[in-house]
Amino acid sequence: MECTINARSDAACFVGNDLHKDTLTVCTIDVKDRAVSCRKISCVAREKVCEFLAGLPRPSVVAIETGGLYRGLWTDAEPIVDQVLVAAARGARALAGRRIKTDREDAFNVTDLLMTGRLPLTRAPPGQVQRLRDWTRHRNGLSRDHAKTLHRVKSIMNRLKRPGPARMDATGLQRYPLSGVERIEAEDLTMLWQHQRRLVEIEQDISASERRIVDLMKAPDFRPLRAILESIPGVGLITAATAIAEIGDFSRFAESKAIGRYAGLTPIGYSSADKNRPGRICKTGSPDPR
Repeated sequence: MECTINARSDAACFVGNDLHKDTLTVCTIDVKDRAVSCRKISCVAREKVCEFLAGLPRPSVVAIETGGLYRGLWTDAEPIVDQVLVAAARGARALAGRRIKTDREDAFNVTDLLMTGRLPLTRAPPGQVQRLRDWTRHRNGLSRDHAKTLHRVKSIMNRLKRPGPARMDATGLQRYPLSGVERIEAEDLTMLWQHQRRLVEIEQDISASERRIVDLMKAPDFRPLRAILESIPGVGLITAATAIAEIGDFSRFAESKAIGRYAGLTPIGYSSADKNRPGRICKTGSPDPR
């Protein structure tokens, strides 16, 4: 979701980067003499990254591409530099117009787009929303692991011609082998007990995660939106928390359909001449809001 935040007009330097797990490649363009400099810094030495940011000409604007690693750099840079912007990585690559793919080239591309006002930007969630997002994604991931484990259990049950109940948890699975232990072979029984122990652990972790989500949702900033979402039939606390964590500020969307596009729920259209055919949903972004 691109936004309308612009880089400050009085900036003395613009900084873009290409961030990886172990290295950070930064490119700096000085506004005064248009001097371009690039360097590579180890991400392990966070003090060196902070030292580099603190030594930039002021005021300075830093752009960070979105990705799984951007949050740590964003947290370090925000109190040091004058402005931190989060760039939409896919949009920045589309505007690159270059076939060369190197860390230095990627960092320069971000810096150049930032300086010329063409860098597509996105919003970084506030710390409170980010914490809620981490916990809802963690909880939803555990729920998917629980479903996968139950799917393996049902496969064993169907193979044994004893499908059991349609819905089952760790407690129900514990009763299943005990009710017919003499009719289950030792190898199958061992696999069922292993799955049962795994389900117990997952269910305990889900309960602990949901308690943490309940505590986070008590924040005053979440109460008005939570009340609106939970008034919708079928929407409970976890669904409301996931919506708040993934979408954040609903008012940043110009229209209601934009939220569907943000969540990847809009269909891909195929159009040629007078033929129009809707395809599957685009599935852009995180799967959690969908």
